[in-house]
Amino acid sequence: MGRFEFGEYRTLALLGAGGMGRAYLARSGSGRLVVLKVMHAHLAAEPQFRERLRREVRAARAVTGPFTAAVLDAAPQAPLPWLAVEYCAGPTLSETVAGYGPLAAGDLASLGAALAEALTAIHTAGLVHRDLKPANVLVTGQGPRVIDFGIAKALGDGPASGPASGPSDEALTGSGEMLGSVGFMAPEQITYTTEPAASCDVFALGALLALAATGRSPHGGGTAPQIMYRTLHEEPDLAGVPDGEWTAFLTRCLSKGPDGRPTATEVLDWCAARAAERPWWERPEVTALIDGHEETVARRIAVSAEADGEGATRVDRPSTPATPPSPAGPSRRRVFAWAGAAVTTAAGVTTAIALSGDEPGTRRQPVTSSWRSGTPLWTREVGALEYGGSLTRTADALYVRQDGTARRLDPNTGAVAWEVEDATAVLSSGDTVYVTHLREGSISPEVVALDAANGTERWRTGALESNPHRPYGVYSPDGDSTLLAVTRRTACLVTFAEYDTSWARRTNQGKPWRAYGFDLPTGAPLWFRSGTAAQVTALNAAGGRFALATATATWGPLYVLHERSGEEESSIPDGSATPEVHPGARGTRYYTTVASVRRVNLATGKARWTRRLTHARVAEPAGDELVVAAAAEGLGALDAAGGDRRWWRDDVRALTTTDGRLLADATAIYATGPEPGVSATSAGTSAWGIHVLAAATGRLRWAVPVDGLTTMSYGAAGDGLIHVCTGATLQTFRGP
Repeated sequence: MGRFEFGEYRTLALLGAGGMGRAYLARSGSGRLVVLKVMHAHLAAEPQFRERLRREVRAARAVTGPFTAAVLDAAPQAPLPWLAVEYCAGPTLSETVAGYGPLAAGDLASLGAALAEALTAIHTAGLVHRDLKPANVLVTGQGPRVIDFGIAKALGDGPASGPASGPSDEALTGSGEMLGSVGFMAPEQITYTTEPAASCDVFALGALLALAATGRSPHGGGTAPQIMYRTLHEEPDLAGVPDGEWTAFLTRCLSKGPDGRPTATEVLDWCAARAAERPWWERPEVTALIDGHEETVARRIAVSAEADGEGATRVDRPSTPATPPSPAGPSRRRVFAWAGAAVTTAAGVTTAIALSGDEPGTRRQPVTSSWRSGTPLWTREVGALEYGGSLTRTADALYVRQDGTARRLDPNTGAVAWEVEDATAVLSSGDTVYVTHLREGSISPEVVALDAANGTERWRTGALESNPHRPYGVYSPDGDSTLLAVTRRTACLVTFAEYDTSWARRTNQGKPWRAYGFDLPTGAPLWFRSGTAAQVTALNAAGGRFALATATATWGPLYVLHERSGEEESSIPDGSATPEVHPGARGTRYYTTVASVRRVNLATGKARWTRRLTHARVAEPAGDELVVAAAAEGLGALDAAGGDRRWWRDDVRALTTTDGRLLADATAIYATGPEPGVSATSAGTSAWGIHVLAAATGRLRWAVPVDGLTTMSYGAAGDGLIHVCTGATLQTFRGP
């Protein structure tokens, strides 16, 4: 196979080809493995195709979660459009079931909860997978991962058997193609009676769970027409599923009509309540299958490296010399742990970075001979955000809250779409913005739901003292502070008093926290709960539950409430230090102490590893491959699997959001520092401008000078733009 380069990615092996393009196993400049999907030239010649692909990629990059494979990079406007997707090391679900056997009830529920969480993330981003099947679920050491979401519309495995789609189909499938796989397509996909919707994915999930439970498809085998006929006209074969409860549940998921199926969120809630305590993918029998898959991939890469000694052909920049071939024969450890150091060259920027091959604590300053500059786009006076203001970026909007006024701005122009007064908090979720609002003359806040596009009111909860679930006789006012969180079905507003200083504890002595639940579609009150005299430091929503972290002088209990009833399901002593660790939580998270960083399994609360790093803050910009860490002495990345240091820079400092998080996304980290190439000393407080770094390597992608930038400046980013608030001025820049 010829070797090619697209952007910073170099192909290693051809994985497959279809009607839309080719899929390659590729490696980034830092050594990270990705799946590189390259469109066919005849499709690239169609402007409409490029525009649709651009929209699909933009939506897919908004999908986040521990059980999806992230879209890391894309170039819809390249001569041959391509996109890079996170590589997930593991066998397919069908291979796993064949090797491990059918799943028992608890294990099946764990699988269902993970896949439903992935679908919820996909649907929240405005996408429908439309081709969920065992081959599109990979089992990794961190759990099942759904691949090809959204982009499956453009990158199917070729035309599927069956009737042609209608001419009104605006998806990226080619003319006359129906996307889906027989046995997992919903009836409406087969007959094309309606545009495929989220309910199609739930049908496919039901078929997939039935396969995992019994080892066979619920619609049988045979030819494609035979399977489609049974899907349309016969009841699914669910003999052998764990019990009658599972039979009834899967029957709902496999309902012939979309209205009879649960939503992905309802599947998540149902399965999470029944999931096994220990994930089955962590058992030795399954990890052996995963290890075997990794060994196979490592050997394939070694053969590819030995066969291709002539270098790579540059596709997107013909004038750039081909990169020398990589050394042949990588081991599985090297392939999957990115061992060693790398010197990469891309887009005229040359940077040498210390990677995990260096001794702990070693730092090497980047040497930058040239660099690409961002472009100023617009500025606007918004007021100082340092004292209680907020700056939040979503896929298509920028929300600024300052001095009680919340505004939605156009990210590209800074134009105000709408504003609302007396707002104490702003939370964007899908096409709705939820504002905590203190009406004039009222002693307690209310929640107002606004249409995100135009700011029109959808519903409001009314004053809390009039809440019908609040017991008669509760006359004392609520605390002055609030936290708001939402799930797919429920909004939770928590009021509380501050207890973080001795003065506050004396002043607010005895004032309890209170939690109010509201139906998300209508705003109707659902429940009320009054708690202890404590400050609420965090409110986490996951797995059909709200978890309230409390504290006074020290960390207090973590109270876990059912989202629809408000009933207390559990109280975890001292659990408020890790508020995301509670029943129903999935995935992993990184926590810091004064002296260390640790990776914690949210389902079990157990630490996978702990590494010493003083006064650090962390972020996860690149799926579960890297964790970015910022400390007083600089900024760098740790290996998510074991905590080893990948790279470190002491010439830049992390840029943060208004709520104190490191500003990073799937592939980039945003930092402040000196002008590239001018000062190579430790940055300290130097703030010439913004540095946009590649998350995987730490190398400079582009930089831009920013007037008035200080260590108290805050930022937000999205869609190639960086928004920075300096003093009272909001400045926006576009990358090259």
